[in-house]
Amino acid sequence: AATMVVAGVYLVARMFPLFIGYAPEVLHWTAYIGAFTALYAAVVACVQSDIKRVLAFSTISQIGFMIVALGVCTSADPHAGGLGYMASMFHLFTHAMFKALLFLGAGCIIHAVHSNEMSAMGGLRRYMPVTHATFLVACLAIAGIWPLSGFFSKDEILTACFAFSPAMGWLMTAIAGLTAFYMFRLYYNIFWGRENRELHAAHRPHEAPLTMTLPLVFLAAVTLVGGAIPFGKFVSSDGMPYTIHIDWRVAGVSLCVVAAGIALATWMYLRERQPVADRLALRFRGLHRAAYNRFYIDDVYQFVTHKVIFRFVSTPIAWFDRHVVDGFMNLLARAAGGAAYAIRDMQSGSVQRYCIWFLGGALGFTIILLLIR
Repeated sequence: AATMVVAGVYLVARMFPLFIGYAPEVLHWTAYIGAFTALYAAVVACVQSDIKRVLAFSTISQIGFMIVALGVCTSADPHAGGLGYMASMFHLFTHAMFKALLFLGAGCIIHAVHSNEMSAMGGLRRYMPVTHATFLVACLAIAGIWPLSGFFSKDEILTACFAFSPAMGWLMTAIAGLTAFYMFRLYYNIFWGRENRELHAAHRPHEAPLTMTLPLVFLAAVTLVGGAIPFGKFVSSDGMPYTIHIDWRVAGVSLCVVAAGIALATWMYLRERQPVADRLALRFRGLHRAAYNRFYIDDVYQFVTHKVIFRFVSTPIAWFDRHVVDGFMNLLARAAGGAAYAIRDMQSGSVQRYCIWFLGGALGFTIILLLIR
């Protein structure tokens, strides 16, 4: 699941000996960037209406968790500050399970209602019981509820963050709460909430075929038990086996924060009508619009690339390439062609012409030698 986007996490982990040995301060900067990314993506996911966008920004946020875990390492010894390395790879491992489950579940839902928008859903638990149950398992796992797989990997990340800095630990704990909130906002809007009866009457939702539901069940099963795998015995920053120890002070706080996020989402989105969510969206209209539009980062990127770089950098370079570089090469080709056209009579196949050219050349060569002397 999301193989290409987590390649950056793997690359940082693969280069970890260079980072920790020669540039630990750069590694710590990756933690700050990862924390910002996790927070940004989580806030954006809280207001999206397209279920695949919610999951996409959820993936970005979880990648931020993995990068933070790598960045907070202060040594190559898991017992002395390298816990984040193992935690990052562990979360990459468990995240693949429940995020694959979420995306496949989203595919089943879109297949059933012919839309990505949450407004076309609501009340689907009655029509899609298998998808509903497996999707709930994935939501609980990504939120970090014990004893699902996401709890164990995220707990190790938060433990590493608190060991690095209390501020980083509390920030990532708050983002974990946001994760629980936006995932259960998604869950309630799809399977509970207000049913679109008019749309469902035209296209009655139905459970996906076995070719889709069987993988859902399998992924839900591995999501349930994946946290029991002793991951630290196979992967650690120094290559030595590491036994995972749950710090219940950190885990207890994170579970309380996650439970609060789920409770808030339940209060706001479980009912068919959602007056609290509507009032908040209206009161903080500017923030809501900015978050819905991804804080206009895409628009800034489009402006910088198309209006600035393409117009003032790429266009002049393209003109130089076409008219100067290509023009010079075309000039050489035309000059070679013209010269070949001019001397083509020298290779006419006529013996008399060859004799004339031979004698003329010999005479010219002789004159040159005489002039030189």
